[in-house]
Amino acid sequence: MSGVQYLRPTSLAEVQACLQQHPQAQLLAGGQSLLAAMRLGLTQPSHLVDLQDVVELQDIRVSHDHVWIGAMVTHARVAAHADIQHHHPMLAKLAHGIADQQVRNVGTLGGSLANNDPAACWPAGVLAYGATLVTSQREIAADDFFSDLFTTALRPVEVLLGVRLPACACATYVKYEQPASRFAMVGVAVTRATAHTHSPVRVAITGLGHGVMRWPDAEAALQGHWSVQALDGLRLDADMAQTDVHASASYRTHLAAVLCRRAVAAHTGEEGRLPQPARTRFPRALAHTERVDSAQHTRQPAHQPGAISGSHHLAQPVSLVWDALLDPVILQPCIPGCESIQRLDDTHYSAVVKVGLGPVSARFATQIQLQPVRSPSQGEPTECRLQLSGQAGSLGQGSAEVVVHLHTEMSDAGTAGTRLMWHATPQLSGQLAQLGNRLVQASARSLSTQFFVRLTQVLGGASTAPRPPSIFYAWRTHFSRWLQRFFKR
Repeated sequence: MSGVQYLRPTSLAEVQACLQQHPQAQLLAGGQSLLAAMRLGLTQPSHLVDLQDVVELQDIRVSHDHVWIGAMVTHARVAAHADIQHHHPMLAKLAHGIADQQVRNVGTLGGSLANNDPAACWPAGVLAYGATLVTSQREIAADDFFSDLFTTALRPVEVLLGVRLPACACATYVKYEQPASRFAMVGVAVTRATAHTHSPVRVAITGLGHGVMRWPDAEAALQGHWSVQALDGLRLDADMAQTDVHASASYRTHLAAVLCRRAVAAHTGEEGRLPQPARTRFPRALAHTERVDSAQHTRQPAHQPGAISGSHHLAQPVSLVWDALLDPVILQPCIPGCESIQRLDDTHYSAVVKVGLGPVSARFATQIQLQPVRSPSQGEPTECRLQLSGQAGSLGQGSAEVVVHLHTEMSDAGTAGTRLMWHATPQLSGQLAQLGNRLVQASARSLSTQFFVRLTQVLGGASTAPRPPSIFYAWRTHFSRWLQRFFKR
């Protein structure tokens, strides 16, 4: 962290002056994620602007119709505040359940919200409350604040001042946590505005992998009938979640439905309608081959660690998509962060890609070897294999074998499009292999969304909503798996 200057303003005006004067500065609001990323050389701000002495950001005010919590209020202060415990017990319980006491003493509400970790607790609570986030420039509704993975609506020189949460009749947050980090494997927050049967209901879910989200179907069901029974048969599609070493996508979406029922039952007294968890311990000998479903007490086969795959529909024919995927002139503007890409010969490419994820930034020098199995002229489906290797300097490198299939898929209108399917098996070495595996495919959706939108625009057609990521993001997706330890709060 040599060369980084430390600034410690005492007023909001001084903070804004620092940001104006130093465009590459970053705000320090607890530093549980940022400082760890800096130690690993994954982000290099010119200045750290520490907010802990800015008194305007440390207020807690509770009134009959709302509660105000300043951005620099720590989790521990929220958990211990008597008025919050009395009037907003969900907020106190949520704060008390974050990590351990040391983290709660340092981590802040504003830091958590601005970081927008896809497994963090605070975004779910704030979104379920329908809170308003107040900044140095404007007020932002919670629905508009959490824009993407590790991304918010905050502008570069905008400072989050605090959060205003309205009073509500019912509010519960329930999470099933990953034991090591205590991040939510899945967390569900349910609120109801008033005691009236048809009052607005909000359901927010964290831990699915794509970032915090609301569940409109559950909200509509509960607004019509405030009971666990209203949720009978309601399930999230597995496409709404990501698979990682801790849980599959289908397990996560099932768990979200179970936790939502538990949150509602806590207010309706219907706990007796819920299945009781098994009391037997999971045998350690089965840890690598089976997984316990805590909600239904069944064992599920574990997914293959490290393997990632995806599928996407493009409106263009196979031959056009094939040519586009082999053309560096088309690929470079389609790949976010791609600084250069060069075709060395018919089967070899090189590229430099800068990966950004929240406070993290790493530049990869990538080599790609293409081994076509069949081309469009030889009949479909088209298949090829890619060998990818990416070097991230002193951090180490990653490699992957990727198998790609392209085949014709007819639309409802009778036009021929392309179904692109891929499967990758990445491997890590060096320091990257030691960074853990919490954020499996965490950045995949946002990166693949950008890739397919850009590719479709270049090809001049319309694309369906993206599913899992493009082949050229397979190695970058796996980079998100390398970030566990420095994202522990």
